[in-house]
Amino acid sequence: MKINSSLLTIIKGLFIGIANIIPGVSGGTMAVSVGAYDELIGAVNHVRKDWRKSAKTLAPYVIGAGIGIGLLSFVIEGAMATYPLATACLFLGLILGGVPTLWNKAKSYKVSWPEVLSFIIMAGTIVFMTFTKTSDAASGPFSLDPVSLFLLFVVGIIAAATMVIPGVSGSLVLILLGYYNRILETLSSFIRGVLSLNLQSALDNFLPLLPFGIGVLLGIGLVAKLIEWLFEKFPSITYAGIIGLVAASPVAIFHEISLASITPMMILTAAIALTIGFYISMKLGEK
Repeated sequence: MKINSSLLTIIKGLFIGIANIIPGVSGGTMAVSVGAYDELIGAVNHVRKDWRKSAKTLAPYVIGAGIGIGLLSFVIEGAMATYPLATACLFLGLILGGVPTLWNKAKSYKVSWPEVLSFIIMAGTIVFMTFTKTSDAASGPFSLDPVSLFLLFVVGIIAAATMVIPGVSGSLVLILLGYYNRILETLSSFIRGVLSLNLQSALDNFLPLLPFGIGVLLGIGLVAKLIEWLFEKFPSITYAGIIGLVAASPVAIFHEISLASITPMMILTAAIALTIGFYISMKLGEK
């Protein structure tokens, strides 16, 4: 039973990790959908009080997310390029499958104008970010001068902060900042260097990832504190905002999916992917 529970947690981390590298898909929303969000926020916020317990809680999530980001990033990139509609529907299903669990937590609170306003603002933020994003055409290796390394650190903080907030895609924010392609290329080159035992290539690509990674850790810690405070002080408004973010996420996911050459087989495949994603997320959210 213990092994089964740990395996389920790793699988949850896997989906969260994959979601964080797909533009338009929110790792925070995925964490909510698979029923991991509250546990993750709590573990991050209590690292100082009980680091052993927090480490035990976070370890399987980190392992799963690492597998998702490190190994499956190539698969997901290929799937998005070859089967964009089915892949988008799979992620939509994973997100929608968590809505019943989220709704059960939120429905006990009274709905008034602050909750409605929170819903509208958060949903509107996602739609605005989706339709105003710019292309991220920058490529090539990062410079290792102090200014560039500091900027990578700052970008890491910003990206992590948005990754923690449900509905906001950290990858989409990296695109807005013009860093997504270069960071993904650097990460892929680092992984290839490690797998091929090319230590020089691995080291060259690890150096720019280091300040970015430190920024990510700091950003997660800062925003996790804020999220926990919001849930304690304004639970109904916070839940309304999260539901707004989740409700608008399909707009971000399907924004760049071309519907010009859709075939009946593609629709069938997409429907199957949507159903599978919904079922997986619903079952994970129950655990």
